[in-house]
Parts: sequence; C-alpha cells; structure tokens
Amino acid sequence: MSLQEDIAQFSSYFSDRIREVEKVEPDLFRKILFMGIVDTLSRAGCPGVQGHRERVIQFIDNYSGWVDKDRVSAQQLVLNLEEKKKKFSALHQLAKKKVDSWPDGSIVRADADLTFIEADSVAAVDEKKLVQAATYKHLFYTYRNHLVHEFREPGYGMELSQDASTPYYHGMIGDPWQLVFTDQFIKEICLSCLNGLAGQLLTQQKNPYDCYEFGSLWRRK
Repeated sequence: MSLQEDIAQFSSYFSDRIREVEKVEPDLFRKILFMGIVDTLSRAGCPGVQGHRERVIQFIDNYSGWVDKDRVSAQQLVLNLEEKKKKFSALHQLAKKKVDSWPDGSIVRADADLTFIEADSVAAVDEKKLVQAATYKHLFYTYRNHLVHEFREPGYGMELSQDASTPYYHGMIGDPWQLVFTDQFIKEICLSCLNGLAGQLLTQQKNPYDCYEFGSLWRRK
C-alpha cells in the first residue's frame, strides 16, 4: 500500500475502536479504554520522546487542540500548596481567591480557572513545579494514571452536568470543589488527537506503523 493508504488505514482502525468503546459500560471502563487509545497514538505522534509522562503530555500539547490544556486548576493548586505547608504564599492567596469567587451550587468550567501566566508569574521558584503539575494537561495524565493503575478516578467528582464536553467542577458540602473529566471529554480528546496526528503524518510523510513492532516475537530488547 502507499503511505497515504497506510495512514488512512491507521486512522480508520482507531476511529472504529473509538466507536466500539463508546458502547462499553460502565463509564469507568470507557475512560480506561479511551486513555489506552491516547497512549497508543502518542507513540506515533511523539516517537522520539522517551519518558511515558513526557510523551503523552507532549502528544496532548501538540495534537489535541485542547484550548484549556494550559489552564491551571486553582483548586488542585490550593490543595497541593496546603499539603506543602505553603498556605500563606502569594500563589496560595491567588489560587484561593479564585476558588472563593466561584458561586456555590454552580458548575464551573475551565475558562473560569487560572491561566498559566497568572499562576506562574507569582509563583516562588520552588512553587513553579506545582503550577506545572496543576495544569489541565498534566492533570489529564494524573487522571490517566489513577484509571490505568488503580482502576478508579481521583477525587470524588460526579458527572452531574448535561454538558459533558469539557471538564468542570462541582461543589460538595464540606469538601473542596471536585474536578470532573467526563468520558465524553476524553473521547473527544481521542478523536481530536487522532485527526491531528493523521494530518501531521500526511504533512511530514511519515508512516505510523514504523513506530510499532510487529511479528511473532512479543518483545525485542
């Protein structure tokens, strides 16, 4: 087959898998399987990146088209800073002020969260890694790890909103705001990454199958 046909076949294969995963119950299983697809696609999207975390996050960065990927979760940042005994830092005050501005009983979307520049500009040197870890793209990977390695979702979030296309927070009495990544949102990340990857493969004239091992031998050293 030609390179164009290989890319089309590759894209079609994963499009079919995404449609099949949509039918799986419960939603926890769908999320785990969608994350598996993102993992697999990242090997073709960022073949030169060695670390798994770095590869998946860079893949999301380059191919997802996720407009809020660099937003910073103010609530996660507050919790992390408090765990690190940094309750009185300028960064904590900024993040806490943001969280306190959210109306009780509401659904809060990512566009109400901190921008990376807002958070990073007031962060002390030893807080900058905490800002990075609280970006949505890094939280996506953290979420993935809980799903894949612990068979559960982090936090206590529930899928309450009728609009499940983007991440959101909901309140819990006596508890922090809970951040929710819905299965619909993760599916959309899969689709956008697949489309972005297919387009880039065509532009760069690269065959995705070169990034995977095939044959009877299961593992090569």
